[in-house]
Amino acid sequence: MYAKPVTIYQGIDNPIQVKVKNQDQKPVDMTDKSIRVDIQDTVNSLTVHTSTVTFSNIAKGYGTFIIYKDLTARLDQRQYKLTFRTIDTTNNAEQPVYIDSNYQVPLDLIVLPAYYADMP
Repeated sequence: MYAKPVTIYQGIDNPIQVKVKNQDQKPVDMTDKSIRVDIQDTVNSLTVHTSTVTFSNIAKGYGTFIIYKDLTARLDQRQYKLTFRTIDTTNNAEQPVYIDSNYQVPLDLIVLPAYYADMP
């Protein structure tokens, strides 16, 4: 999986597309696997939320997860990290998902204000 920083906006639901690829940029079949995504608060050294990727095409490793607006309202810092891990559903073995060819695991998540509640 190769990625750039992800920017999300407070006040709305933020769907994030995931495409799992190997080092040759070829799609990875994720049959018998799931992907868990953690939002990491590096300032306080804790996980603030965990999601699971829902696959739209499991054979090509295409899926999505959503960071909902109620969660974005609770994210009070502007920068977090996303970490991904695969879980083999046949034996529960976990392994990290690398986001680039340098074997980096965390991905920058930037939280920006953009959508405000309607006026009363």
